[in-house]
Amino acid sequence: MNDLPCVVRVGAVVLAAVAAQSSALAVDLVELVKKVEHAVVRVDTDAQFGSGVIVDDRGYVLTNYHVVEGASTVTVTLRSGEKMRAKGFLAVDPTRDLALLVTEKFAKPRAVKIAAAAPRIGENVAAFGNPQGFSFTTTEGIVSAVRPGSEVSLAIGADIYRALGYSNHATWVQTTAAISSGNSGGPLVNMNAEVVGLNTWHHRGGQNLNFAISASDMNRLLDGAKGAKLLDFRALPKRAAPLDPPSMRGRDDEFTVELPTGRVFTFAIFQTDYNAMRLNAKNKEGVVVIRHPNGAMYAAANHDKGVLDGLTLAQYENKQPMVFAQYVDGRRHGNLKTWDEAGRPVMFAQYVKGRRHGFTCLFDEAELVLLAEYKFDQPEWIQLMANELVLEGFTSEEEAAKHTEARRILARLDEVDTTLKKNEVDFRKQVAQFERELRKARARELAPEKRRRIQERINQRAAANAAFLREMFRRAYGR
Repeated sequence: MNDLPCVVRVGAVVLAAVAAQSSALAVDLVELVKKVEHAVVRVDTDAQFGSGVIVDDRGYVLTNYHVVEGASTVTVTLRSGEKMRAKGFLAVDPTRDLALLVTEKFAKPRAVKIAAAAPRIGENVAAFGNPQGFSFTTTEGIVSAVRPGSEVSLAIGADIYRALGYSNHATWVQTTAAISSGNSGGPLVNMNAEVVGLNTWHHRGGQNLNFAISASDMNRLLDGAKGAKLLDFRALPKRAAPLDPPSMRGRDDEFTVELPTGRVFTFAIFQTDYNAMRLNAKNKEGVVVIRHPNGAMYAAANHDKGVLDGLTLAQYENKQPMVFAQYVDGRRHGNLKTWDEAGRPVMFAQYVKGRRHGFTCLFDEAELVLLAEYKFDQPEWIQLMANELVLEGFTSEEEAAKHTEARRILARLDEVDTTLKKNEVDFRKQVAQFERELRKARARELAPEKRRRIQERINQRAAANAAFLREMFRRAYGR
């Protein structure tokens, strides 16, 4: 099986023209190979092969996630020919195509240093690996660019990039150093023998369009792996059906995840027809309508005497949805959905009488990063996600807080919810103010009629009093 993602697979034969080099550079490259080759390994699984690099002499090997995806056994082969069985993995990040494997401790120093800073554009680099099975091959080139995932997604197509499962927050080092199938997971090294990236994929839409996941992403994974438990390869994340972010706005979706709690999640539980309900009750009693300064509809909220009760809908000035929420007695009750100004989902959650109860989803630039199940504000399961991939899971927030990425995502969830709560406070004030002004306006409208009725009652009481006095006078004086 080819270890490169099929949508960007290189051809069977890659022709590359290598410019003549100065003797000084050639000597540098020779010395570089001597310094690095002992840290390069071949990674074989029961289905495919790739490359890797030793980053810690305790037996830590970095490779691409897609090299070991679906593996049950993994073997690491050193430049000397020695083979070692990988014991498992400490951490993976499919959204950045990284996996940290663990073998036996190495008898002598082999690890290479990972660069702390991004490489310079035009800097000379060398790619190491096992292209097309030609083990321990070195190619050289330059750094063409350093690009964020969002930029790469635009270049190759969002559908392709999403199908690969990569994050828009990943950083890619584009290089002219030739890579082919089998190079995946091998190091891209600068002339100081520092790893600036991990060779990952080649785009066949042009020449010399080779990409390595950056050293900053590698360091991020290593930092998150500190204190992590060794896991068997059977615990590697499994791919599910790809998500279609637009469908998250309300249409049914085939995407399902069964959590260890036994509950099955599907986006159908958040199904809503936003357009059908969009502010169509704005002229009815008990509905507050608020507008943006430009006159565009901002929100419509059902309320009971100034207290949110029922459906609340809000939208941005560009008419993209902002909030769909349901309330009872001023408290969240039912589905709550929020979007950013581009119309991408941010947070979906279920509530019962103001308490988080049911599923909660968090998105990052339309990528599903968290799926959690709550019971009256207490998490029963916290599941990290990478769009269609199921990653690590935790039984409590305390357990999740020990995991770097889980801690970051939960902090982001708190940040989103805190912002929403502040907006809700402001919105409640507007609803209450609207109700007060409405009552005053109605009082002003009714004032003349009210004064007439009051005067009529006064006249009636005066007439009755006069009649009573006359009757008493008649009785007293017999007239």
